[in-house]
Amino acid sequence: MRSSSLLVLLGAFGQLQAQANGNPLGKGSLGRNIKQTNLDKEAYIDSLISNMTVEDLVLQLHLMFGGDIVGVESKNELYDYTMRFSPDSPIGVMHDWYPLNTTHYNSVQALTLQKARLKIPLMHVGECLHGVGSFKQSMFPQSIGLSASFDTDLVYRIGRAIGTEARSIGIHACLSPVLDIGQDPRWGRMQEAWGEDKVLTSHMGVAYSSGLSKNGSWSEPDAVVPVLKHFAAHGAPQSGHNTAPFMGHGNRQVLQDLLTPFKAAIQLGGARGVLMAYSEFDDIPAHVHPLLYQALKDWGFDGFTIADDTGMAELQAVHKVADSPGSAIGQWFNAGGMIQFYDYPLATYLNTTKDLVANGSVELSTLQSHIRSILGVKWDLGLFDDPYIPAEISPQEIVKSHRNLTLEAARRSIVLLENKNSTLPLKPQAQKPTKIALVGPFSDVLNFGDYSGQWGQYPADAAQTLRQGILKYANGEDFELASSWGANTWEYNSQYVIPPYLLSSNGTVGGLAATYFANTEFTEPLAHRIETPALDWGLYPPDGLSSNNFSAIWEGELKSPVDIDVDGWIGAAVGPNTTVKLFIDGNLATSYGVDGLLKSSNIMGNIMNYDYITANSTLPPTGSAPFTFRKGAMYHIRIEYQAFNLYKTTANANSLNSQLLLFWNLVSQNGDAVDQAVQLASTSDVIVLAVGAAWNSDGENGDRGMLGLIQSQDTLAKEIFKLGKPVVLVLQGGRPFAIDYYNQSAAVISAFFPGQSGGQAIADVLFGAVNPGGRMPVTVPNNVGQLPVYYNYKPTTHLVKYLDAESSPAYWFGYGLSYTTFEVSGFEAAINGNRAGKFGAGDTITFSANIRNNGTVDGSYVAQVYALSRVSSIVQPVKQLVAFQRVDVSAGKEVTVSMELDADRYLTIINRKNEWELEKGSYTFALLNHGGDIDTATNATLNCV
Repeated sequence: MRSSSLLVLLGAFGQLQAQANGNPLGKGSLGRNIKQTNLDKEAYIDSLISNMTVEDLVLQLHLMFGGDIVGVESKNELYDYTMRFSPDSPIGVMHDWYPLNTTHYNSVQALTLQKARLKIPLMHVGECLHGVGSFKQSMFPQSIGLSASFDTDLVYRIGRAIGTEARSIGIHACLSPVLDIGQDPRWGRMQEAWGEDKVLTSHMGVAYSSGLSKNGSWSEPDAVVPVLKHFAAHGAPQSGHNTAPFMGHGNRQVLQDLLTPFKAAIQLGGARGVLMAYSEFDDIPAHVHPLLYQALKDWGFDGFTIADDTGMAELQAVHKVADSPGSAIGQWFNAGGMIQFYDYPLATYLNTTKDLVANGSVELSTLQSHIRSILGVKWDLGLFDDPYIPAEISPQEIVKSHRNLTLEAARRSIVLLENKNSTLPLKPQAQKPTKIALVGPFSDVLNFGDYSGQWGQYPADAAQTLRQGILKYANGEDFELASSWGANTWEYNSQYVIPPYLLSSNGTVGGLAATYFANTEFTEPLAHRIETPALDWGLYPPDGLSSNNFSAIWEGELKSPVDIDVDGWIGAAVGPNTTVKLFIDGNLATSYGVDGLLKSSNIMGNIMNYDYITANSTLPPTGSAPFTFRKGAMYHIRIEYQAFNLYKTTANANSLNSQLLLFWNLVSQNGDAVDQAVQLASTSDVIVLAVGAAWNSDGENGDRGMLGLIQSQDTLAKEIFKLGKPVVLVLQGGRPFAIDYYNQSAAVISAFFPGQSGGQAIADVLFGAVNPGGRMPVTVPNNVGQLPVYYNYKPTTHLVKYLDAESSPAYWFGYGLSYTTFEVSGFEAAINGNRAGKFGAGDTITFSANIRNNGTVDGSYVAQVYALSRVSSIVQPVKQLVAFQRVDVSAGKEVTVSMELDADRYLTIINRKNEWELEKGSYTFALLNHGGDIDTATNATLNCV
């Protein structure tokens, strides 16, 4: 029950309408419009629904594109036009908005509450995969990397940070976490998953969701509602193709394994939203699959469902289970679907739904039930009390407070796969190397993965590259660092953001000096700051300006990082209807739009398709000019930029008013990039080879048929290994690589997509400031022909070996090394705190073990408990992870680690009668080093009774 002071209502609807037409509502004074007072949540929502027209209901079920309200002038001038079909209905849900100036959010919220007959606050939905979708706030490692940490406490704190940053800009619901179980690494979205295992994914999903929701305290000013995706069976698509049909074992696997993380996050993590999957299983699209909606009902889910982007429309256009918009919308509502996601224009959606209700195809009560769920979430978010962002909130200051956490997250996500002869950590004072070569396309670029702005390189201002990180050690040690790219991140010449540490202005390192002008004529300067010209301004003018039609100048110095002269490219790329001139040392290098505004952009797409790659692999980056970067040189940079905001933004077409990207490419245009890299490496003592993948190959719709390095990187690697020098292989990317270089390398590090502090974190591991303790959340295949390959296979899987290839993977799930050694003893199991040998329904099994660090450096150990194959009514995997815990242990010290297993949640199966059952009998649990460990001697056997 809310306090009566918060439930004071204005009385008659006529009074409300008068207020709406005249005076904006103030914070904390929503003017609730139901005549009764002191209503509890259910009664209040029922009273609201009883006064809602069909139009009101549909607006609550429609995802409003931010640009359709904000408009070209960013003054919310499109509100009346967009809402013309039902002008007195409130906006329900908004997306693609992300205003960092809190007054922008507050103005739209106030406007809809002023104009609407029913004072229902809007709910702002945003992307929050590994950072808020503004791409101007903190950027953490991708989910696959966070999962490699095996650290639920860390993941919880990251969820807290992202939830706090999201709510600070008015986001109430985050489209995260992704809880697909990634069982085919060819799938481009593997990076968004938490690995191949249901229990690891469940614990990570609960930790992340709990962080976002602040343990279900949704109404707190730093909490949000997690919206789980993609529901369900989306992570093992046919041939690894995104959105393709599920290629698993059938409905039992879906219910018993793939839904487990969703159920856990809903019941334990405060998740109140579910976004449906594009895919199908059992020949029924997920968007309308009765099995999925029944599962939500069985779990007691009391939140909302939302279609994926155009997923409802695909019932007609792709799956062809509907023959009209009416059929698709009707199936969606009747199945249990609620909010549409850019599926149909509002007029079509509204009129079609009204017809469906009128002809009885969709019952009015069905829509009302859907709205009850949505309004319940809004109530629990506290929006009916105060939907505004407090004036004292500073999103930028909140972001600054999380920088150390981005570094900690990157450090703990790194996995050491090989370390022959203790090659790592590098110890310059002891090993006396005179020169370390850093070779590869990821030596000096930003690489955050998908959902990280253009090219996975936003935000740039706080980012650190690997070369930058190593230089911090080179400056304090007696060795020379020489670097060379040698290849692109993918098989064409890309646009790479120039890292901020190489830019300066009047001695201030970290960007160029920016001057923003009030108009497009470079007069009336209004704002000044130091920033990296890798920018977009969303739907609003830059800070300090009042118009989207503006001009700006960036000026300063660029320090060339090359150690051998490189004939590369430099350029400035922009969005539509903008002009740019790039001057180097006073000479015009390149320009765009100056001879007439263009409706097109010269910023290359995040993922260029196969046809483009094969036809254009040698073309210069769009918007670039040839440029020779010379060793030790400094160049004066000046960018002149004009933005003309002439057209409104459009959902799924362009959601940004204007954009600027200062970029370069340091791969020699003369065809000698590999030769240059080898020349530098040949005189070094140790080679750090930084290869892998970026968003241009690993991301949504970045599916791959092969899992090796691309040809140019592979050629570079072969030549580097021919030198016969110690090679430390550093891999980045969103999936495991099936390559031969593991055995050839002196050491191997897997960093996945490590976020904005990744460069520093990798350098810290290389030089021993950090002892790596991550473990692989996914099995690493030896070759793509092994797929699917995962540790929890069935007994018949490996009875017959391949004739022409190795059958075992390169590294099993859960594998990872350390710079120290550990000793494990005293493995025990207790039931509900008692050392008994029997358990049953409702019991919690607690495993414990003593972990001793026998080395000379601090380190962390990941204890992993697996249930071994047993007699069952259905075939069980050879082993299944059931509990884990990462524990930090000081050198020479011993600690006790404790891990809990909820027997009902993680040991029940669907028997032959298709009934859930916790089977009676003997269960053996083994403490193993990884999922492929065959030494199961450290075990405990319990009986389920």
